[in-house]
Amino acid sequence: MLKNIKTYNPLSDYNKVIKKLNNNGVRPTKQRMVLAKLLFEKGKRHVSAEDLYIEVRKEDRRISLATVYNTLKQFTKLGIIREVVVDQNKSLYCNDYKSHYHLYIEDEGKVVDIPTENINLDLPSFPACLNLHNVDVIVRVRTLKDIIKKTN
Repeated sequence: MLKNIKTYNPLSDYNKVIKKLNNNGVRPTKQRMVLAKLLFEKGKRHVSAEDLYIEVRKEDRRISLATVYNTLKQFTKLGIIREVVVDQNKSLYCNDYKSHYHLYIEDEGKVVDIPTENINLDLPSFPACLNLHNVDVIVRVRTLKDIIKKTN
């Protein structure tokens, strides 16, 4: 019986999301709360809208794919998650908003985090009227499995 009781943790990523919604005047609807829970309960990860929608369906929730897309865009705008555009037809959403870069393994469709200290960027100085907002780096690689198959 006691195993089912969860202690409220105001510092959990999920509760931080709910607080950020409230602080920005966005009502934490059931759909937003379900999507926030799915996004953050499995730790740091990268997920597409379609994959998140599949998870919603597995949870037997009635949330449309359009609502999933709209909520992901809204969470991105609020700074809750980051959109990683891996190509012109595909975006993944990263639930780690701390500064880091991404390694995209094209032939596997997988994204891996790269700590910022592992990439040295020599950025130019900016005019006083400009403020650096963000730097997105996506390093694109392919595995050697296709090359190895061709040589055998």
